Amino acid sequence: MDLINAKGVPTWGRMSDLPSHVNWQQYDARNAMGAKRMAWQRRFLFKHFDFYGVLGQGFTFGCGMVRLGLLNSTFAYLHTAQGLHRIQFDLPLDVGFESDYKPIGQSTWNHPFKKNHQVLAMRTETSRSLNFRFGDSFHGQVSIDCRESETLALNTPVANTGFAYAQKSSGGAVTGHVHLNGVDYLINPEKDGCYHDWTAGFLRRETFWNWACASGRSAPGQPLLSLNVARGVNETSAHENVLWVNGQLNNLPLVLFEYERDNVHAPWRVYSQCGAVDLQFTPKGSIDDHRNLWVLASRFNQCFGEFRGTVTLKETGATYLLDGLMGWCEDHYAKW
Repeated sequence: MDLINAKGVPTWGRMSDLPSHVNWQQYDARNAMGAKRMAWQRRFLFKHFDFYGVLGQGFTFGCGMVRLGLLNSTFAYLHTAQGLHRIQFDLPLDVGFESDYKPIGQSTWNHPFKKNHQVLAMRTETSRSLNFRFGDSFHGQVSIDCRESETLALNTPVANTGFAYAQKSSGGAVTGHVHLNGVDYLINPEKDGCYHDWTAGFLRRETFWNWACASGRSAPGQPLLSLNVARGVNETSAHENVLWVNGQLNNLPLVLFEYERDNVHAPWRVYSQCGAVDLQFTPKGSIDDHRNLWVLASRFNQCFGEFRGTVTLKETGATYLLDGLMGWCEDHYAKW
């Protein structure tokens, strides 16, 4: 079943079955006063991003493709004890980028002028996989096993003008490698954590969110844990706050973020007022993108580091210790 029905209305809320297609062209897009958007306006207002992350032993990796309407941006980074390596390409409109906008489907990016600069992201019933190459020095492959891990899928209203479909996979074993400058960083499925976020919709022209994710095993023999919590986007009628325990989704309450906006490398606190989520986050590094182009703007801080604290599940009463788990905390404002 498509996400948007014949009348242009989306399916709302949490979904146990993934839609066959995010058919955004059929959405009955309107402005705040109810006037219908024209086709050319919808094309620029529709946003999409596809992000893969790996939390390895001694390294953090991220790669994303972002469709902004006026341009598309593809980036990748690897943080190790030797420092941060980052690459990013901004191209006009959809140049180089293609997606079928299917939750089970694929997205590709190919630089039109640089040889061997490409990204292939594939979503199947059993896995989420990424193959990327940025020349001969930075390339790799990541695969997330989804056979025994539930996928978080939800669609929420954005004011009275849009929708945000989010599909997240973080509870399964991850395999692969990342190669940089002659060194292979192997991904260990017994220890390492992962994250995949596939989001599409008509988001607010000016959007802000905080997001936190922790993933991996706190010690050998401990359950594979993956935390996903956020505020600012998916909180109308449904929210995305969950903890995967060995692949099984468990709901968490709404959370608050405390951090220094002028110093995001200072410790963060992520917590719920009921006490079920009580976490401290210490950044080890970050990628940042602060640009004001008037029509477009970004204040993007994605910090990676270490979590400490506990998460308690209301349904079972079980408490999980996240001490030592690596992950991300994000502070992101976008005008797009």
